[in-house]
Amino acid sequence: MFRAFHEIVSNVSRTILRNEKELGRPVIGVMPAYFPMELIYAAGGYPVQLWGNNLPLEKSDAYLQSYCCSIARSVLELELRGISKMVKAYAFTSLCDTLINLREIYRRLFAKPTVQLSIPSTQTEAARRAYLKNVLKTVTAGLEEITGQQITPASLIEAATLYGRTRALQRKLYNTRRQNPGLMNNYDFYTALKAGFFLPAGAYNQMLETLLQNLETMPLPQDSRPKVLISGMVFDPLENYKIFDELKIDIVDDDLANGWRTVSKKNLQVEDLVEGVTDYLFNPAPCCCIYNPDKDRHSYLLDKVKQSGAEGVLFWYIKFCEPDAFDRPQLMNRLKAEDIPAAFIDMELTMSNFEAIKTRINAFCEILER
Repeated sequence: MFRAFHEIVSNVSRTILRNEKELGRPVIGVMPAYFPMELIYAAGGYPVQLWGNNLPLEKSDAYLQSYCCSIARSVLELELRGISKMVKAYAFTSLCDTLINLREIYRRLFAKPTVQLSIPSTQTEAARRAYLKNVLKTVTAGLEEITGQQITPASLIEAATLYGRTRALQRKLYNTRRQNPGLMNNYDFYTALKAGFFLPAGAYNQMLETLLQNLETMPLPQDSRPKVLISGMVFDPLENYKIFDELKIDIVDDDLANGWRTVSKKNLQVEDLVEGVTDYLFNPAPCCCIYNPDKDRHSYLLDKVKQSGAEGVLFWYIKFCEPDAFDRPQLMNRLKAEDIPAAFIDMELTMSNFEAIKTRINAFCEILER
């Protein structure tokens, strides 16, 4: 039942090119993270999310230092190699210093237009709205110039309904996994999520609905296996989840920027777009990259562990992601204070040998079993 999702992820360029032709919409590449897809769709664009890849880095090191995160370096590699020719423009957020600088590199090297949704670092909701009011004017005007279409109230409502439905179905998939550990392989689950980065929302929603219906007919697993929660920025590389499946470990939940932190966002409220985007960016799940003094990540993560039934937490760390690295020691100490085992695994998206990762995951599993 997951075969179609795997085919999409293994043939990304073909998937995007086929749907671009059918939709008649320009492809806009969305850089990590939290850029509302609804804005791009409402402007007549076809958003595809770019969270990096596992290509060897051959060209990007000429423009980004080796101590920059491999997410940024690997998405730059796509453009430098000419692999992303179908992408007509790029949408950035100001999530970290590397992403802000990456946009400037794109503007200098490539002729493709870019827009940036700058996320405010202010203490109050009123200050966030005041800042985002001007930002959204620039973003929407930029998107309209790229697509040649105007964002209208009707197109915003359509987009909000479509992508709200996507995240609602993904939340149902998450809930199915929490309630029935082992019902889905870890590799299949995250492949199904990743397919949504490249498919048009309408087609993806149909696939998710069919998948959820099929899962309802599956027999429930009877064996009890170690249950973990993973936390970090991205769930890639996908190959790692084959290790969890081989070792018979169930990931029952996650706190990932391109996983639950995005999936948990409710429908974008478009009646007051500034207020809607403000709520979208800052709620409900806190993120290490977004300053929000009203959200305590420590208690949030602790509650998530308890609600999911996880027996331990693995921090899934992409090397040189500074915001994630700054948060991790305090979070691990809080979990250990609550007698919840925690460990971290650091990796790069471009890695090809996973033996060391397997050893560390297996060692953590032995801790849980003891």
